[in-house]
Amino acid sequence: MQKIIADLFVNSRVDRDAQLDHAVAAAQQELQDLPYGILVTRQDYARFTVSLTPAVPFGQIQELDQASRLK
Repeated sequence: MQKIIADLFVNSRVDRDAQLDHAVAAAQQELQDLPYGILVTRQDYARFTVSLTPAVPFGQIQELDQASRLK
């Protein structure tokens, strides 16, 4: 079961980096209770989700780019 930590809409690279850093830090705090890893998904060019999932090994962060399918 996947647990979404953040669903982000960004306006710029600086905004994106700050929001993703904050969301990943929040996800790392949640990991203390779950044996999951962190998945950062780019949904489109301005939307990202950060989630905890058993599909990613514990202690790892993986990225998934769904925006590339929009081309």
